[in-house]
Order: sequence, then structure tokens, then C-alpha cells
Amino acid sequence: MPYDNMSYSPYRIVQETPRTMRALARQALAGRWLESFLLLVVVAAISSVPQMILNAPGNAVLSFVATLYSLLIQGPLSLGVAYYFIKLFRQQEGGIDDLRYGASYAAKAIALYLHMIIRIFLWSLLFVIPGIIAALRYSMAFNILADDPGKAPVQCLMESSEMMRGNKMGLFILALTFIGWALLASIPQSLVEGIQMRAFDLGAVMQTPELYYETVAKISSNPLVALAGVPMYIVNAYLNTAEVAFYDLANGNLSVGGGMGGYDYYGAKGSVEDPFTGENVTFTDVPTEVKPAEDLPETFEDPELKEAESRYSDEE
Repeated sequence: MPYDNMSYSPYRIVQETPRTMRALARQALAGRWLESFLLLVVVAAISSVPQMILNAPGNAVLSFVATLYSLLIQGPLSLGVAYYFIKLFRQQEGGIDDLRYGASYAAKAIALYLHMIIRIFLWSLLFVIPGIIAALRYSMAFNILADDPGKAPVQCLMESSEMMRGNKMGLFILALTFIGWALLASIPQSLVEGIQMRAFDLGAVMQTPELYYETVAKISSNPLVALAGVPMYIVNAYLNTAEVAFYDLANGNLSVGGGMGGYDYYGAKGSVEDPFTGENVTFTDVPTEVKPAEDLPETFEDPELKEAESRYSDEE
């Protein structure tokens, strides 16, 4: 992969605006919103339902098992989700079965997840902002592992750190542009949780932490609360796809308005915003298959050049 003059690394400094990346995400999601929504619902069920069952108040053993389950499942789930949304953005067929990809590389996914949370936690001890910076620094690690499962977890973290050098603020701003949608999507669930909370004696609930957590667990496990959270999965699908657009822009796999690419982004074709002029331009890429050098003709004659040479010879 060629080096970029702006970043002095194999990766690019992403210049495209959040508006452009959201446009690319919407084009990639066209016709696949329901598919991505169902996948995230399944991920949430696998992640939370067993914990709700195991995490019984007052039972230290079951609480420990629930915590251990969370630590072991989050890595493979994160890898499966990253693999699915990369395929989605690159216009490849996918679905819930892509979650098995995470299970196929469970050991690496778990190791990567544990490395990430430990590093982010240690940086968070300094203050909140270093923790956020660390989270942004390692945010592309699961995408890198999904693209090449042969890489070691530490290598994925280091490559993510290199890729995000100069790109952390860009990704942070991209995420900020989804806050409005996230707040709007959270309204139904907040209303249902508020109604459920009113059914309890708030004064008694707040007296002891155990009773408070027990009440929160009961409310969270209510099917109505889960149903009210449906809009948030749609926002998450939108955000995940936009982040893959950022990832492929940063690693040089695609470009907007010219340059090099590496995939046939059918869903990204059309008009998008030029990051420098603000004008609408077409999305471009480079074909994945290049004609071998041995198949090229030994000589190449340009008719216009040949005619110009003849005229020059006649004038002399």
C-alpha cells in the first residue's frame, strides 16, 4: 500500500466530511436495513439475556459467572459484528451467520478484547479524556482483525494506533454527528423505563444499593423496555456502517473524488461531497483485478502521436 504524504504511514488522514461518510453508509445500507437491524438484535440477545438470568441479586457465584460470560462473549461478538459490517459496506452478501466468524477466531477475539479494555482502563485512571483518546486509538482493532484474522491481537492494536494517528478527532466528530439520532431513538425506551420505575417505591429503592440494582435489573429485563429500544439498533447499524466507511478511507481501500481504492463499492457509486470544494463528485475506485504485465502488448502506438510525428517530419 502506498504511503500517504500527509500521514507518513501506510494509512491516510481522512479528509472526507462526516456528511460524505454518512452518505456512503446510507447507500451501502440501502435494502439491508432490516438485515443489519436483526443482526444487532441477535447480538444484544446473546450478550444480555444470559446475564439477566445469571446475574441474580445476592448470589455472588452467579454474578461472577455472569461477569465471566460477558468477558468471554464480547470479543467474538465484536469480531462478528465488525466482519458483517465490513462485508455490508463492501456490498458482499451477509447476515446473522457472519457472527460465526467471531466464534471461529474466538481465542484471538477474546485476547484482543481483554487487551483493549485493560489498556483503555489504565488510560482512564489518568482522567476521562485520556481514556476517550485510548478508545479512539484502538477503535479499528476489530476491523483489522476481521480483515486479516492471521494477525495477532497486539499487532491489530498497534496497527489501529498507527491508523488513527491524525484521525482520532475525525472519528470522534463522526460519532458526535449521531448524537441527535441517538437521543431521539432513546426517547421511547426512557419513557417506558420511567413508567416502570413509577411502579416502585423510589424512596425505598434508593435506600440500599442492592435493592436499587435489583430494581434496575427487573426494569431492564422487561420485554416492553427491550421493545422500546428498537430504534437504537437502527441508529447503531447506521453508525457501524459509517465507521467502516471511515476505516476504508483511512486504510486507503477507497477514495472519494479520485485516487486509489481496492474494492468494487457498488453501493458507494453516485454523487458524494468533495471534502475540499464541497461540490458533488462521483465515487471512484481502482479495479481489484489488474492485467498482468506479460499480457500487455510489447509496443503501443498512439494514432494521434504518430500523426503529430509525421507532420513534424514533413515540416523539417
